[in-house]
Amino acid sequence: MDNEFPNFAALKAAKIENVDYRIVVRRGSRTGNAIVMAPHGGKIEPRTSLITETIAGRDLDMYCFEGLMPESNRELHITSRNFDEVTALKLLRTKSTVVTIHGRQDRDDPSTVYMGGKDAALVSEIVERLQEAGFETQKDNHPFPGIQDTNIVNRGLTGKGAQLEVPLSLRRRLGSEPELLEKFCGAVRKAIEIVDARNGVQSWAVS
Repeated sequence: MDNEFPNFAALKAAKIENVDYRIVVRRGSRTGNAIVMAPHGGKIEPRTSLITETIAGRDLDMYCFEGLMPESNRELHITSRNFDEVTALKLLRTKSTVVTIHGRQDRDDPSTVYMGGKDAALVSEIVERLQEAGFETQKDNHPFPGIQDTNIVNRGLTGKGAQLEVPLSLRRRLGSEPELLEKFCGAVRKAIEIVDARNGVQSWAVS
């Protein structure tokens, strides 16, 4: 988008927090190294906040940057490689497992989740679990590789994460079909648990 803000400082100078946008942080009940994020939540990319909250549940840390304006919330879109909101960056300094949820236009594909990010193991695990649950995914040859070092998904402790671009039609279904939402988010959450366990991260012991 040509008219989006180049960084958070520019957005903050032009918009009012808790009127035009808000930042939602929810700390999980378990200690650990995983976080789920929606940098374009609320009305910016509708239902990405819902998906993020459902994946995180009560256990995982969650961050959403949400548009609240009556209209034209796409103005609040800061591209992922420029997203530098200070609360998000502070949270990421303690996280080695990072998953970001985004929304894309259907184009000619209303059902496939485009996977990106530099954490190949996490991406592959999410792909496997989503496909097991009956969802379509694509890892390569799409417009959202998410491999820039400055992309918010790659700014955790390990410099890598997993990015999901969910098409609008699928997001609408997830928002109106609770069982489908639970199936989708449960698959992503399972992948996060598996990768953390494989890495020997003690992030699932109740604090």
